Amino acid sequence: MDVAGHKPDELWQKFPNGPGRTVAWNHSHVGEVVVVEGGVARNAGKCQTCLGTTKVKCKTCNGQGTQVCYICDGKRVVPASWTANENPKLASQPDLIRLRDGRVVLGRVAMQTGSFCTIRTRDGKMIEVSSADILPRTAK
Repeated sequence: MDVAGHKPDELWQKFPNGPGRTVAWNHSHVGEVVVVEGGVARNAGKCQTCLGTTKVKCKTCNGQGTQVCYICDGKRVVPASWTANENPKLASQPDLIRLRDGRVVLGRVAMQTGSFCTIRTRDGKMIEVSSADILPRTAK
């Protein structure tokens, strides 16, 4: 956008500002929250999650920028006998589980009790669903 008093290479984002009107903020406002209420945008100030930095600590590595390798489990060694297609990690990869309601879950059926299944998702959550709601696998 060409805006008087601003450099031509500045990046802008438009927001609604009433019927048929817009207002724009440039890249200098990254990290701030723009709220649209009643069709009118207003700058609500710094994001309360990142405090305006646009960065948050990773929950996996607690902001250290590292996480344990899922292949070697942090041991820094992979047995020579493992191949790309034959190894215990490949065998333990989660499945794509399709449910009747349209959801797709990445995980494994951890337990089946009566007509219910408990699915352990890739991120460690447990979901209980009716066994009848799990669609059969399709041929590849």
